[in-house]
Amino acid sequence: MNFKLLIALILTATAFSVTAASWDKKQTEVWDVVVASYKDIEKRDNNWTDKWVTKDAMVWGSSTPMPRNRSSVKRWEKFQFQDGSVNNVAEYSPAAIVVHGNTAVAHYYYSNGSTSKEGKQRVTHGRCSDILVRVNKSWKFVAWHCSDEPKKH
Repeated sequence: MNFKLLIALILTATAFSVTAASWDKKQTEVWDVVVASYKDIEKRDNNWTDKWVTKDAMVWGSSTPMPRNRSSVKRWEKFQFQDGSVNNVAEYSPAAIVVHGNTAVAHYYYSNGSTSKEGKQRVTHGRCSDILVRVNKSWKFVAWHCSDEPKKH
């Protein structure tokens, strides 16, 4: 393993444990929703958007040319879930979570490793900012922006 990567992972894990230990109940609830939504995505459950995303959500990532609504996300996820790739490993590390009343913002880093049906491995790292709102007694995504780190040449 690359020494710099090892140090970065140790620092991230240390920062996470210190930050998570100081979270209040609402911040913990928000992070639990973020992680649970990714578990559904990793299972390739195309109904994850119905469960975790508001009907009026608008989201944007660096891989999309414009913001997408919930039905568009679901359509594109269905297409991507059929590509035959396998998500081998994923990690999510929170940077900050702010809760104001029924609105929350979660900033975090991600690392994903997948293998294509041809056997080619791909690793991506990046960051997300998710905006969630409390609907009844649960948190749902109303917006997010995620972007992969630029590839180094």
